[in-house]
Amino acid sequence: MKRKFIIRSAAVLVGAAILAASPMSVAGVMTTISAEAATFDYHAVFDATYYAAAYPDVVAAIGTDAELLYQHYVNSGMLEGRQPSAAFNAQIYMSNYEDLQAIYGNNIAAYVQHYILAGQAEGRVADHLLAGKSLVDFNALTTTTTTTTSTVDLSAWNLVLVNHDNPISTEYAPEVSLCADGEYMHKDVTPIVQQMIADAKAQGINLYLVSGYRSASRQTYLYNRKVKYYKNLGYSQSESERLAATVVNPPGQSEHQTGLCMDITDSSYVSLTEDQENTAGYKWVYEHCAEYGFILRYPKDKEDVTGVIYEPWHFRYVGVEAATEIMSRGITLEEYVAENSL
Repeated sequence: MKRKFIIRSAAVLVGAAILAASPMSVAGVMTTISAEAATFDYHAVFDATYYAAAYPDVVAAIGTDAELLYQHYVNSGMLEGRQPSAAFNAQIYMSNYEDLQAIYGNNIAAYVQHYILAGQAEGRVADHLLAGKSLVDFNALTTTTTTTTSTVDLSAWNLVLVNHDNPISTEYAPEVSLCADGEYMHKDVTPIVQQMIADAKAQGINLYLVSGYRSASRQTYLYNRKVKYYKNLGYSQSESERLAATVVNPPGQSEHQTGLCMDITDSSYVSLTEDQENTAGYKWVYEHCAEYGFILRYPKDKEDVTGVIYEPWHFRYVGVEAATEIMSRGITLEEYVAENSL
């Protein structure tokens, strides 16, 4: 079963001096985790068996109940510099990445959250020091007490995140306009797509807009049709719904309802299959999409993050700035939003 990529906009207000090697006093600095940071789900890095074995003093005080051990880590163990599992060490994670040090300073909760929301998916290392790295003392870093250093406005219309974990109302209907090939797009995106298609044509590439805006009712029809397809193959209702959702998003969970995404192909091959990646049209769009503010929304090998199969035909408008970063780094919109939510 695919791991759900949890997106939470959590304020991280912990300024704690810690050493991962052993618990230490935090006298003179904040000694309690903020309410918002405490409600964040840290289970992804927590191993109760490891925690109990590593810290017999905690077991002596509260026993071996897994949830009690988890609450101890969140409410005090994190600030004491205790390690939640063999796979994650906050000091090692911080020490490996100067880019994170510049953003999060000595805010341990921020490092843990970053690893869960983005770092692990990016392949960042948290269990051993990288070559050439040495342990950095949290005391040597600046205290951070602001909710975020990001200048990205995640409330902007072009950055709305729609997926299985972040649905929109089925009543939502954007203002759309006719774009190309009988398909409609968000009114502000239509001229951008039209320019993209024209520029491609000028370079000998003919593109075809297979699908743009879809109403919730249309999405319902497509999803139910895919569920029926899997049921006809012998799958149960629940399994058919799960499989269908990896191919066609359920109503309220599809970006097509926003009018910000499109299924676009080479005009010589309009089938929505992985073979699309071999066409001249796909190669051109992939190379130039960020120039127009688009990203490949569901990349290969990112299914565990997006919850959707690789789709070399599905491109999403996010704006040039965000698109440039996302495409250059090879990350997803989920990961981009997660990083800028901290």
